[in-house]
Amino acid sequence: MKQRRVVSFDQKTDEYLQQYMKEQHVRFPGDAIARICLEHQILKEEKQKKQKKQKQVSTVPPVEEIVEVISQRINRLMETERLFLRNEWFCIEESMKRSMVQVFEQVEEKQAAKRGELVAAFLERYNK
Repeated sequence: MKQRRVVSFDQKTDEYLQQYMKEQHVRFPGDAIARICLEHQILKEEKQKKQKKQKQVSTVPPVEEIVEVISQRINRLMETERLFLRNEWFCIEESMKRSMVQVFEQVEEKQAAKRGELVAAFLERYNK
């Protein structure tokens, strides 16, 4: 369905319309204006799509940022693991100290017992 309108143009616009009609082989000015409007709308939609695509692309952070974030996370993980290992090492060290103290105490007790036996044996022989 077409609408009838009365329009007025300045000289440049009228010349452009006449030139467009010749280039596109359009017979009526209304058809030429409709085509121009359609082309304009298509260009506008393409521009909006490009802008939308650029916005989508621009939301992806640059590689440097990604590398920095990953590096920070790795550093945090390494620090956590280092603290965990240090704590484990400390526990192992303390356990070894306790074990060695127990072994030394047992050795001392056995040596004391042997000394006591020697002294007792010596005294027995002395008394005889």
